[in-house]
Amino acid sequence: MSRRALFLTVIVTSCLGGAGAYVLYAVQRAAHGVLVPPLSAGSRQTTTPDATPGADGPQPSVASPQTSIADPTPLLAPGEAPPAGPLLVFRRTSLDAYNGALGIAPMADPASPRFVPALRCERVHMAAGRGVCLTADRGVFTSYQAVLFDRTFNPLAKLPLAGAPSRLQVAPDGRWAATTVFVAGHSYATAGFSTRTSIMNLATGQWLVEDLETFTVRRHGQPLRAADFNFWGVTFTPDARTFYATLGTGGETLLVTGDIDARTVEVMEDNVECPSLSPDGRRVAFKHREGGLIGPVTWRLWVLHLGTRRRHALAEPRSVDDQVQWLDDEQVLYALPGAADRAAIMDEWVVPADGGGAPRLFLPQAYSAAVVLGDPDRASEQRTEAPKPSPTP
Repeated sequence: MSRRALFLTVIVTSCLGGAGAYVLYAVQRAAHGVLVPPLSAGSRQTTTPDATPGADGPQPSVASPQTSIADPTPLLAPGEAPPAGPLLVFRRTSLDAYNGALGIAPMADPASPRFVPALRCERVHMAAGRGVCLTADRGVFTSYQAVLFDRTFNPLAKLPLAGAPSRLQVAPDGRWAATTVFVAGHSYATAGFSTRTSIMNLATGQWLVEDLETFTVRRHGQPLRAADFNFWGVTFTPDARTFYATLGTGGETLLVTGDIDARTVEVMEDNVECPSLSPDGRRVAFKHREGGLIGPVTWRLWVLHLGTRRRHALAEPRSVDDQVQWLDDEQVLYALPGAADRAAIMDEWVVPADGGGAPRLFLPQAYSAAVVLGDPDRASEQRTEAPKPSPTP
């Protein structure tokens, strides 16, 4: 072989080897769900969020986009106090170095967030100076944890989770947090899924209730038992002694109210999923299931008045698979995927709770958003105690 031929052979072999190594690297990153490099204090990546709404189903007639999030975005230093006043916490969904990062922003200016580099969340929630970040470690074997943190977002404790995170809610007084994970399956629209809903004590960092299915369930005053029980979507009353949740059994999705001290649950209403109690404690926003017999399952947003048991649909025409939050007593906050070209990016929307008005884009590239009142010591005082409704007789 001539020297020229040998030289060309070496070059071609090197190029093929490099290409193969890059393909293997890309495949490994995709298998682990890695889209971007890890976030570091020096990360600076400019993105221009696409604020065009998109999802299956009819589009809202009016959409008023919030200002896109500014870049580069500063990070919150370890131990640094968050901005004063009411905050919004959320999971960033942009496909850049901030993907999955816990974001915090003043409610007065949600388009100017800061990020906590140590916390990468699948879901996040916070109240009264205590919060929880549900994480996923996608190694050879994926594992999940609940990371408890304080008002400066300093991690305090970790608890293992039995499956993929689905729902999360911290009680208004910061005492408890409820998690729902998928033990089997990954969607509430498919048959055969199995959940585990647990309640943790945020003061001790331990489970208070490892599985809600250990509670005694009653319907019409009689015990209700079934092997197919699944609980999900807990929301707490202002005093944190009572909660609402969904119980799935026998093809029904039931609204239940539970007593933590008594370890009991009472059935209230049917066709209510992922309830979320209003700040005044008098209404529950929820997903109302539609379809499924022939076509796909969809969910519309509704509100139930606990005092009268009357319910009405909200003005969001698209299917929403989320446990909504209340932006205030008049508006609910929820996540929707973007259009087909950005379906992996979730955006937060708001719609009036009275059934009027129209949806509007609240915060692009965000998911699992929750409002955190400014003073943790007064958080529970800012929520009005409401009379506890009696179960359906």
